[in-house]
Amino acid sequence: MHPLRYFKRTFHRLNSLSYHQVKYELKSNVWLICLFYGLIGTAIAGIAYYADMHMLFGLDAPNFFQADYELTRQIVSSLVAGIITLNAFTLNSILVVLTNFSGQFTPRMLTTFISDRRTQHLLGIFNLSFVFILLTFFLIDEEVASYYALIPTLTILVMLLAVVSFVVFINHTIKWMQVPNIMQNMKNESQQQILTTLVKDLEEFRTSEPKRNIADQLNGEGMTISATKSGYIQIVDYKRLIKYAQSVDTVIRFEKRIGEFVLKGTPLLTYWKNGRFPIEPKEINKRVFIGSKKTEVQDIEFGINKLKEIAIKSLGNDDPHTASNAIFQLTDLLLSISKVSRFSSYLTDSNNELRVIIKKESFAFYLNSTFSHITLYAKEDPVITNDILEAMTLLVQSIDKQYHECSWKFALMVAKGYAAPFSFEYNEQKFYRSLEKISDTTGHQDDYQAFLDEIKDSKR
Repeated sequence: MHPLRYFKRTFHRLNSLSYHQVKYELKSNVWLICLFYGLIGTAIAGIAYYADMHMLFGLDAPNFFQADYELTRQIVSSLVAGIITLNAFTLNSILVVLTNFSGQFTPRMLTTFISDRRTQHLLGIFNLSFVFILLTFFLIDEEVASYYALIPTLTILVMLLAVVSFVVFINHTIKWMQVPNIMQNMKNESQQQILTTLVKDLEEFRTSEPKRNIADQLNGEGMTISATKSGYIQIVDYKRLIKYAQSVDTVIRFEKRIGEFVLKGTPLLTYWKNGRFPIEPKEINKRVFIGSKKTEVQDIEFGINKLKEIAIKSLGNDDPHTASNAIFQLTDLLLSISKVSRFSSYLTDSNNELRVIIKKESFAFYLNSTFSHITLYAKEDPVITNDILEAMTLLVQSIDKQYHECSWKFALMVAKGYAAPFSFEYNEQKFYRSLEKISDTTGHQDDYQAFLDEIKDSKR
């Protein structure tokens, strides 16, 4: 792709995002913070250059801070090599460790690590040090100034800052790579996206009862808009899409949900023309962004999948403690989703007129997406199965009663899906105790008793 076209497309994409989404996109790219710190390093080098080369600050400085050209050149040239070695060693070591961890757990952790605020600032300090020392190496000139003060002093201080940052960076990486911290960071990142994208950018448009009858607005056969390229649906500019639909008096229905893969020519949207205004399909289509990979900007399920991958890989690596931790972190994530979303498919404008219909969502969808895959891998593991049921016990005690029915059905499905005999009495008692608590909380005691009778009949 031509660079100009790439930057134009990137600018258009960022321009169509909300403030919170732009903040997430920029945060996930380390080059921005490195550019910022590089500019700071350039500014400091400029100040040092002006003080020593134009104001001749080195001539009037105390002897302790004063250095002639030869000493200054030796200091700067030595530290240039040092900072390059330090940067190379640090980044190479971290990449090796991260690669091994991503292979063991999930490659998504690379993005989460780079998005961490402390990681980005520490990498930025390395970049500042390198830019400053490299620039001063080329700026010093014996014919302009024979003595220097600010350049050698700042060079040594910047190098000390880089060394301190190196120690902090190693300590931060070691703490971050502890498995509980990895999952906690991933969960916090997903929760943040739920609270920003879902609540502040989408929930304000949701409604369960539009102003007019839905059937009247979807009268007749709608016009289909197809995908212009193959890829994943990454982002939908709901705010501008609703505004455009209002301006031309139309209703738009999505045939695919965010995160799904579409082929070029696949039906993507359907719209119904209710007014006399002309409708440009391009104006609708350009508010839907399709890319080569999934992103977490609006895809809640993607955030769930990151932790789910860790749980599944941990089961394959015979690491039940990590799998158990991931299950409970996923439960907390499900609780956050249930608290903030109304799970309505209807988006309205400021007049409560229906404008956009998205694919139907429900708490049951996210519940099954979270645990069903893990359940399949744990169908012969009583410990992990008990962890899932214990997590469901905690969840039904915290969520709204309207989600109790689907929660009980899923818990019962998990119990019926367990296929191995219990080797220890403790695991068996915990299994039935957790299921009984779920039935008591959700009001399905009779169904629980029926399940027990079914188990007794199968053992005869």
